[in-house]
Amino acid sequence: MFVLVKLQLSRKETYMIIGLALGALVCIGIFVWWFLRRRKRIERTMKSPKKTYSTLTDGEDLDLKGLAIYRVQEKELQLETSLGSGAFANVWLGKFRGDSVAVKTLQEHRVGLDHVQSFVDEIQLMGGFNSPSVVRLIGVAWTRPSDLKCIMEYMDCGDLRDYLVRNRPETFPWSDKLTHVYNIVEGLVYLHSLDIIHRDIKSRNILLDSTKGTKLTDFGISKEDIQATMTVGVGTFRWMAPEVIQSQNYTTAADIYSFGVVLSEFSTHHLPYEDLTNPSNGQPMGDTSIMVKVVAGELQPTFTSDCPEWIHDLARQCIALDPKDRPTAAQVAHHVLNKIDRSTLFVE
Repeated sequence: MFVLVKLQLSRKETYMIIGLALGALVCIGIFVWWFLRRRKRIERTMKSPKKTYSTLTDGEDLDLKGLAIYRVQEKELQLETSLGSGAFANVWLGKFRGDSVAVKTLQEHRVGLDHVQSFVDEIQLMGGFNSPSVVRLIGVAWTRPSDLKCIMEYMDCGDLRDYLVRNRPETFPWSDKLTHVYNIVEGLVYLHSLDIIHRDIKSRNILLDSTKGTKLTDFGISKEDIQATMTVGVGTFRWMAPEVIQSQNYTTAADIYSFGVVLSEFSTHHLPYEDLTNPSNGQPMGDTSIMVKVVAGELQPTFTSDCPEWIHDLARQCIALDPKDRPTAAQVAHHVLNKIDRSTLFVE
């Protein structure tokens, strides 16, 4: 009898090991398929002829007509100090006609025709925005197209990621956080009403100001360079919806998923999934492992025990695996507004 029980347990363990191994192989297969597909796309782009820095001095093949109404004299603009950099651009603190401004410029290795045209398109897109929850375009200056400088309003409290690092949960209560949450959602409501998908909602792209509130920024169209986003800090992947990771067709629901992940940052003050470790070596879980588990529906960001239950519930709806199960930005805004004191909202 004792031997029989021991054999039964051994079989269960064997089946469990086989099941885990098969599951791991499926997840790895999904990621390899996705990675190879992405790499082929990047290789095709790299093989296509590109204009270089030196050949863009006269604006050949670039469509700059849409920037004419926003153009200002470069002598009116002074760059002062660096505020940060990403995979494609640098951001500077500057002065324009005596006022503090943020100035976005392309990195030197990103001045091929495709990147400059994408930057032009981004500036034109910003120029059409008119919302207190979206960073405002002030103007654009250049002496040659490769030197384009996008001049934006300056937000004096920096981005949400740094703000959460500087402020402990005890000094940044939910009564204050909800105002910022609502402004973020209002920005999404505005963009989605124009049928615009932001595609890169994360704490680094949410800016705060002591008087102007909270606003969305970074409407760059060049989001295809996967290798670049993997090498600059923590990848955007931690905020990406599963359908975006898999390169499937996606809708505004992808932004809602990213917003749900941002809610976890409000709760923990840490990067999404920062608390997770690799069980085999105890090291922090990498972006690749996170992506595989997110796509498989096996992983969601952490929320603290003191997070309001309705916030946690809202986040669960936003990060639903099926995009059709996620609420719209308008529905989220209505829900949040019913939970907070309207007198605390920033209004310009």
